[in-house]
Formats: sequence, C-alpha cells, structure tokens
Amino acid sequence: MPADGTAVGNIKLRGLVASALGTTLSESNYFAARDALVAEGAVATGRGRGGSVRRVDGETREPLTLEPKPVPAGADAPKPKQTGLPLPARKPGEPTKAKRAPADEKVLAYRHADRRANNPEVGLVNLRDDADERETRYAYDPHIDPALQFDVKRHAVETLIDDALASGDEKTMRDALLQLKHMAAPYLDWSGKAERTSFEVDTVSLHVHERIDPATILAALKKRLKSGGVGEDGAQYQDDFFRAWFEQPLPLREAIEFYRHDRGWANRLVTGDSLLVMNSLLQKEGMAGQVQMIYIDPPYGIKYGSNFQPFTNKRDVKDRKDEDLTQEPEMIKAFRDTWELGIHSYLTYLRDRLLLAKGLLHESGSVFVQISDENAHVVRNLLDEIFGRENALPTIVFRKTTGAGSPSGYVEAVPQTCDFLIWYAKKRGSLKLRRLFLAKDFDDDFNYGAARDSFGRAMSIREAQRKEPGARLYAPNPMTSQSGGPTTQFAYPFRGDEFAPGKGGWKTNRAGVERLLKSDRLMGIGATLRFIRFADDFPCKPVIDIWDDTRQSGFGDPKVYVVQTATKVIERCLLMTTDPGDLVLDPTCGSGTTAYIAEKWGRRWITCDT
Repeated sequence: MPADGTAVGNIKLRGLVASALGTTLSESNYFAARDALVAEGAVATGRGRGGSVRRVDGETREPLTLEPKPVPAGADAPKPKQTGLPLPARKPGEPTKAKRAPADEKVLAYRHADRRANNPEVGLVNLRDDADERETRYAYDPHIDPALQFDVKRHAVETLIDDALASGDEKTMRDALLQLKHMAAPYLDWSGKAERTSFEVDTVSLHVHERIDPATILAALKKRLKSGGVGEDGAQYQDDFFRAWFEQPLPLREAIEFYRHDRGWANRLVTGDSLLVMNSLLQKEGMAGQVQMIYIDPPYGIKYGSNFQPFTNKRDVKDRKDEDLTQEPEMIKAFRDTWELGIHSYLTYLRDRLLLAKGLLHESGSVFVQISDENAHVVRNLLDEIFGRENALPTIVFRKTTGAGSPSGYVEAVPQTCDFLIWYAKKRGSLKLRRLFLAKDFDDDFNYGAARDSFGRAMSIREAQRKEPGARLYAPNPMTSQSGGPTTQFAYPFRGDEFAPGKGGWKTNRAGVERLLKSDRLMGIGATLRFIRFADDFPCKPVIDIWDDTRQSGFGDPKVYVVQTATKVIERCLLMTTDPGDLVLDPTCGSGTTAYIAEKWGRRWITCDT
C-alpha cells in the first residue's frame, strides 16, 4: 500500500499480493489477512463500505466531542491588513449597518402551519401495518406525426372528427381541433420510445429515519458549550430522533396507522430514487398539485461512461479512470444499467420524471430544468411534449465560470461558460411570478457623463467627485420617437432656439414637454432637444433572461462538488416563482443547494437523491 495513505481497492490489492507471492490468493484468505491488519491498527478501511484499504502508520484520531477546544497560542492576535484588494468604500448616503454583540444572537427556525401525512417511523414498520401496495401505472400518449405516418392513425383522426361533429357541442369541437393540432405537431423520437407507452412504479412508503430541528440543535449546543454542561448520563444526547421539540407525539395506536393522521410540517431530505419518491408523494401522501416550484438539475447526458465523484475533496475526476472510480460496485452497476443505451436511456429517464413532476405541480407552479448546451435542444422538446409548448417561458442563460482554461470540449471554438435554465409553467395563464430587480451600475454606462449639484449647476463627474459628493448623476436622453401622431408633431422653442422632432414625433405631447420645462429637465445639444434623466430616477433594473453575475470563482460560493450550482441561480428561481411557505421540490438535490436556499427564505422543501 502507498506510504502516503492513499486508498487501494481490495480487488487491485489482492492481485498485487498474489503477484508478489507468485501464487493465487483466495478471497477468504485475503479478507482474513486484511481484517487481522485492521484489528492490529496497521491498516484502515477506506471511505464508503470498506471497498478499499489504506496504510495507517500509527496515526491517531481525536474522539468526536462537542466540548470547546482550547484556543491555540496567537489565535486571538489581530488579523493582518489586506493589501492589493481593498474593500469597496461605503457609498455616499448609504446607512451603516449596526453590529450586534454576540450575546444578542438568537437561533430561530421557520414554523409552517401546513400539515402532512404521518410517515411511518422505522422502528414501527412491519408488513402488517405497511404492506406492499400494487404498482402505479403511468401511460403516455403514443401519437404519431400524421405527416410522416398518416395511415397508421387515420382511423383515429376520422373517429375524432366524427365524434366531434355528432356531439353538436362547440366546446367538444374546439377540443377536437386542439387535439388534431397536437397530433400533427412534430415530436422527438428515440430508441424504445414507441414501445414504452406506459411504465409502472412501485408505490413505497417514505420511512422516517431521523428528525432534525436545526434551531433546537444549535440553541442546545450553544447553551451547553457556554455552560460546559452535558446530559444526565455524562454525554451529549438528543431526546427524540423522530419529532421536533414543539411537536406532540402521536399515541401508539395512531402512530402505526401510517398516512392516516396529520403531523406538523417537516422539510425532508429523502434518500431514494426520484421516481419512487415522487410516486410515493402522489399516491401515499396525496400531494398532487401542491408543489409551487420544481428545480431539476439532472445529469447533463454528455458522457454516459463517466465516473462519479467519490470524494468531496477531489473534484478532478477523469472519465473512465480506474483510480477515480467509486469503490461501491452497486453504484457502478446502477450507472451502467441506467445509461445502457446512452442518449436513448437518458431521454427515457428524464421523460418519466418530468411526467410525475407535472402531476405534483400546482396550477400556478413552475419547473426549471438546468442543462448544458449539448442536450438543451432535446430536453426542450421533452418539456414541450410533457408540459405543452404553449406553457414554455423564456430560457435563462447564466454564467457558471469566468472562462475555459483548457482546450477541451467546445473550447476549440469559443469558451463555454454558460448553462441554461429551461423554464415551463404548469399553466401559463395562472403562473405565479414575482418580478425581481437589481441595482443599476452606472460606472460602466457612458451615457451618464455629467452631474448636477443642489443648485442645478452642471459639472463633470470628476468635478462633482472632488467638490460635490452629493451631486446627482444624469444623462441627456433623446426626446424623439420613431413614430408619432398629430399631438406629438410640433416645433418647440427653447432658450432662443426652435427644435423640431423630425419625421417621427416627440415622446410626449405639448403638456408633457411643458412639465419637463417647469422641472428644469430640458437641455439642447446641437440641433436636438433632450430631457434630463437622473440616475436615481430609476435606480433599479429588472432581472432579465441573461444572468451574468452568477459565476463561481475563488471569491464566490465554496464549491465542493464538480456539478454544484451557484446559490444565486436557484435563489432567483425561488424568489421569482414562490412566496414564503410555498413548497419547493428538488428530485436531484446533489449537494443540497435548493434545500439551503428554501430554508433561508422560509419556503417548505422536499429534496431527494441516491
């Protein structure tokens, strides 16, 4: 084994030992020798489920404790001043933020009035009280494009028209026309889609393994560390793993009647396949139409033989490299089985989950699918098929990095620095949308090239910064419009000159120009009349479909996982489409960014991952 403590897989190590001995080594003999070395403390099993071992060389670990550690010498020394990167100075007029003393800090948690079904707790589950239920079948509409294979569905078209005409009902005829239009639309096809007109999902229970109330844990920890106290038996302890301090336990008779009684709402991180979890939420808990936002960050479907990132401290995972391969064979099998047909398996995987996600969404809800440009076009077609192209919303482009430094991927053309959020509504006419705004940055806007002091005197920006810190920045905006009417086409005298709007007209009528004159908002530049727009007239700008401030760099969010999404991306999606107390679902939660953002802003959340 390497002297630096690097883990070596059991299969590889067994081969090396057999090669050194010059003979075969049975699996039982290998593990007997390995376990003896582990017992002696000479080697230790690697992370995961013991699929690897590493050399220890006498290293010792401190026992885990919640007691405060002694402060190292020099830790309380003042921090050295930073040079080369000064912090931005407080803007004029911006209030200073008062700093609260540490003694005033309080630990708070959101309490939601919503209720949920009582999930079975692990210790109470048995086959009698939580028996297996039959699988749930979900079916697709296997329509074929009539332009390509019209004869295959001709009888269905004729039947649809005949039934609509026979009904004599205007609504029925209108629905038939919409269905005909849908049948004639182009659709995305792939291997196995035509044969997979339906699929079955096991209806399973979501078992409660542990209940964590952050406020309770942090408050108790803070109190005990401050007082130096411990539990009654001399150790730290938590009273109950299955409920929060404010929640009364159900009587045992009701506790084993799973999904029949209401419990206080609890945000959940579920370990399991997203298809099983979403099906359980629909069938067991009756949560159809209760989710306000779904954020899906699926595998991008780029390399179907890629390795997993097995450790959080090693993100440079190489494709198909044995040393970067996970040590858990069941994970390898699951990955290979899932993507056996490459892009075809990937599209089937995503289509099934989007269908169940639609069932969970509220009528005013939104779904965001994060994807790269390699498969954005096919994923958009999938969403058209499941949600309807009439419910498509603007695709958001967001920056994920400042640039591409290696000649890989698409970098030989132009640096690939963006990903996409494909956004669909459950029902566009009922969409819940909260407009977001950002503060304008006038430093790079050369239109704002002058300022006015409190007396209305114009001056350059440099002069204003030197003499009048409170001067108002302004830009001379055009007064003319490309089109106009009789009320906006007139000559206007100003300070001895007469100005005409040209072929179009003014942007306002004569009364509007008079108001600008009385407000001292007019100025002439050459042969054109302009109005003065101050920077603080509109200090904000709306968030649009290009997000350039979401880059992850050394000064941004700490990145633990290769595919970790910046918090600002999910935060904007959440704030645009939800209100406090709304429910958010992330069936591919990964590093947990969605749960973190939802908890921060007081939204309820359910996340899951394998």
